[in-house]
Amino acid sequence: MDFITQFENTLEQTLDRGHIAEARQLADAFPNTQQPYTLKLFSLINRLRRLEQTPHSRFVLFLTGNFILDYILQQFLEYFSEKGFQTCVFDPGNYSKSTNELFSFAKDGVDGTFFFNNVGLLQTLQDGRNLWETLEVPCYDFLVDHPMYYADSLDEAPSCTTLFCADLTHADYAKRFYPHVKRTLFFPTGGCTPAASVKPWNERSMDVLFIGSFKYHSDCINDDFAEAVISYMQTHTGDTFEQAIACCAQNTDSATKVSEEQLKFLTEKYRFLETNVTALYRKSILASLLDAGITVHVYGNGWTATGLTEHPQFILHSPVTFEEGLSLMGDTKILLNHMAWFKHGSGERIFNAMAQGAVCATDSSRYLDDILTDRINCLIYRLDDLHVAEQIKTLLSDPEKASAIIKEGLITAAAHTWQQHMESYLFFE
Repeated sequence: MDFITQFENTLEQTLDRGHIAEARQLADAFPNTQQPYTLKLFSLINRLRRLEQTPHSRFVLFLTGNFILDYILQQFLEYFSEKGFQTCVFDPGNYSKSTNELFSFAKDGVDGTFFFNNVGLLQTLQDGRNLWETLEVPCYDFLVDHPMYYADSLDEAPSCTTLFCADLTHADYAKRFYPHVKRTLFFPTGGCTPAASVKPWNERSMDVLFIGSFKYHSDCINDDFAEAVISYMQTHTGDTFEQAIACCAQNTDSATKVSEEQLKFLTEKYRFLETNVTALYRKSILASLLDAGITVHVYGNGWTATGLTEHPQFILHSPVTFEEGLSLMGDTKILLNHMAWFKHGSGERIFNAMAQGAVCATDSSRYLDDILTDRINCLIYRLDDLHVAEQIKTLLSDPEKASAIIKEGLITAAAHTWQQHMESYLFFE
């Protein structure tokens, strides 16, 4: 038996007997042997940390290459730094270097790995085993979108996964259809810390700003069932997508109760209908502003396919980085926000706009109904009664009211930063 195998067996047996102090001495002595660490040894070190009940303080976070998700990652890093935690950032774009850094970091134990929209969650070894399960490292996966878009990953998620969902109904969906995930929790998105000073209303160069793309899947399934789902969503704008699927499926086969497996299959099969309906509402909202004579500056992709770009008051710009978006919010009077069919969650642009001293005009949700009040700290419009153009036009002619809303919005934003939300919703097992 080689030395490393013998050492692993000795450490494992020591842990099995509950001799924690002796196990710690062994683990601390291993670097002196000048021998390479193995996956099993890493897992034993993590097991030892748990038995010692060591406070969680060492985390790995995965970059995604998506600027919004990586901005959220940076908020986690800042929060962990304030707490005195140690972190290792894994960059899949520089895989070899990041792997070496990860295993160097793991020598002192890893208390958890953080993923955003599943990027990095399914890291596998050559034999097909999941890396994180092998290392016995808890996984924390933060989803900003509906779980149905990540069904393949979630179906294969490590058993040690805690799933954070930005909408409570998304969390309920995940608990229902991905029960093997160890734990699923609600974690609404937050915003940046409010600016120390904001540009006065009358000095802002834009009346209305919209940051976001027009995403429409033209190759989406188009059959009778799809048409029924779209019709349901348009007449039940407060319901979730899965509620629309369930209702239409039951109506299609009223003689038999639709099984959980069928509902999961149908929801995943028709998932891009949610994207398309959201896109059509987004287009309608912007069209209503243009028809009312309101100039809108739009930063995003896909808008040339809508026909709106032909309107002289639709000012199209290229997409911007997150930081550039914040700067733009600081120079607009009103930030128009439209959530992606969230019915019990939030969007970071709402709080970011408030933090930059803009009035946020947004659709709401059951979660936001407890935070936002129309014409007090924001403007709220309804998808089933679109009068947002009238609301915006009225406010643009009332600087005094706008200033009052901005003042309250800054207070709201200060209570809903990412750091505040992490204190309230972040969970370590």
